[in-house]
Amino acid sequence: MAMAGLVESCLGMAARAPFGLLAAFLCIVFFTGGSTWDSEPQLMLLRPAALLIAGCAILTLRWEHIARHWVVAALFLGAALLTAAHLVPLPYAWWSALPGRDIIVSIDQVAGLGQISRPLSMAPDATLNALYALSIPFAVLLLAVQLNPQEHQRILVLLLALAALSGLFGVLQAGGSTVAFYPEQSPTSGLFANRNHQGALLALLIPMAAALGALGVSNRVGAAARVAAAPVITVIAIPLLLVTGSRSALVVAAGGLIFGLFIWSSGGGRQDRPFWLRLVPPALVTAVVGGLVWLTAFASRDVAIERLAATETELRWPVWQSIIDMLPHYMPWGTGIGSYAQAYQILEPDSLLRPRFSNHAHNELLEVAFTAGIPGLVLLGFAFAALLLALWRSFSIKAASDPAVIFSRLGSSILVLLAIASSSDYPTRTPILAAVLALASVWASMGGRAIRETKLKQGLK
Repeated sequence: MAMAGLVESCLGMAARAPFGLLAAFLCIVFFTGGSTWDSEPQLMLLRPAALLIAGCAILTLRWEHIARHWVVAALFLGAALLTAAHLVPLPYAWWSALPGRDIIVSIDQVAGLGQISRPLSMAPDATLNALYALSIPFAVLLLAVQLNPQEHQRILVLLLALAALSGLFGVLQAGGSTVAFYPEQSPTSGLFANRNHQGALLALLIPMAAALGALGVSNRVGAAARVAAAPVITVIAIPLLLVTGSRSALVVAAGGLIFGLFIWSSGGGRQDRPFWLRLVPPALVTAVVGGLVWLTAFASRDVAIERLAATETELRWPVWQSIIDMLPHYMPWGTGIGSYAQAYQILEPDSLLRPRFSNHAHNELLEVAFTAGIPGLVLLGFAFAALLLALWRSFSIKAASDPAVIFSRLGSSILVLLAIASSSDYPTRTPILAAVLALASVWASMGGRAIRETKLKQGLK
């Protein structure tokens, strides 16, 4: 009876407001999902909540929701199935013949375990954790595909507010506050445990603010407030980002400014204005941002700029080279999704040994190749091709007033920026940015029909 009542309650809640569920879940994610460590106690709340909310979302999910975003659904399903496949027990003759498993065979022989069955993954517990971690983007995807454009706009506003809140906590931490959400946390990381992940999120504020302004022009409801908020958010984001001390975030922010300029200048209604008039707001924002960068540097809060000039030893390059050298040892199937930390230690060069172990490759392409092998690279290739198509479709139009087109531009821009951040770090392994990645994927796949109609009106084939 209790279970039936719970199901009925979930059904009523999901039917009334998928938007409310998603908004509430994003708030939970931001306050509990800022770390990549699987030992964080907050995950005992976050992941069960994700599965419960995903179950509620499935009750109201219809085929038309999936059909509108079938590429995103297919890619996520492929990632989930590949991860699950690495946990399937294999006969001894199969797994022992996989590349790089000699050490496990030797350990089993010494321990007297005999010819037992094992999965492809060299660290099954880590792979199971990786599969469980997919519950967060899974819940976000199931809810996001059910929203209408107006609800997506409200989610964008909420996302901007949560990101700004994380930036505010970063400022408080930089000012000497002891507020922290995780035992091991960078001094200016806000709601995250790592300053680079905080910086990546703050860099995403720029294209999100530009999209908010473009939506204000296309949608007259609250237009003035949205248009005014866009440059204000951009101006505020830069000093917040500098305070984090993240070098990689500076590169992402530069890309964010470029994408933000394109999203803003090509928004609905602006193509009717003279070219010089369209450049005035971005030029003013650029001037103010430049002034704030100088002022922040002058005030000795430019931690990221100072770290750019630092001569400290950078371990990423030798670690990347060692991973490249290890790849032939584990190809074509990899070591198992999520098993990087355990598998890397087996062949880790003595020259790279240090007190802190290498928990991730700090390069997602290399880590996918190392842990997921050729199948993982193929799946990543399909995702990259889908992203290129979304970029071309959304930005090839001269102007667009349809909110779905603006969201398509924003989503594809965020995906590119997260890919740039992932070339030297692992931001999307945090639940917060995994949720943002899922939202951006849905946004990037929006507007297919609107884009085709706009191209027809503009005489494009």
